Amino acid sequence: MRRLMTFSATLSAAVALLVGIAAVESADLKAAPASASQDAGSVREFTVNGGHYAFQPQTLEVNRNDLVKISFTAQDIPHSFTIDEYRIVKRAGVGQTVTFEFRADRPGTFSYYCNLTQDDKCKNMKGRLVVK
Repeated sequence: MRRLMTFSATLSAAVALLVGIAAVESADLKAAPASASQDAGSVREFTVNGGHYAFQPQTLEVNRNDLVKISFTAQDIPHSFTIDEYRIVKRAGVGQTVTFEFRADRPGTFSYYCNLTQDDKCKNMKGRLVVK
C-alpha cells in the first residue's frame, strides 16, 4: 500500500511538472515578438461600388500583411467582387452591401472583376489590387 501511495505521489508530481512546463512554453510562444516577415500590417478599409459596368475605385493599394476590409455595393444590377488568387467571390444584389475582409499576404498586382453572366457587359468590370 505504501508503494502505491509513493507511486501515486510521484506520478502526481510528474504530471504537475509537465503541466507547468507546457504552460511556460505556451506563454513564451505568445509573448514572442513577431518578426518583420510576420508583421501583422495595418487595417485598410475600402468602399467599392459596382455600377454602370465599372468598379469605383478601380485600384486598391495596400501593403503586404495588411488586413483589408471591403464594403462592396452593387448599385444598378447584381454584381460580384472576385479575386481568384485570394479565393474571394462575393455577390451583392441590387442596392445590397456585402462586407468582408482578408489578409493581403502576397505581394503583387491582382485583378478583381465581376464574374456574373447575366449581362455580357459585366465581364468588362475590372479593377486591380496592388499589394506592395
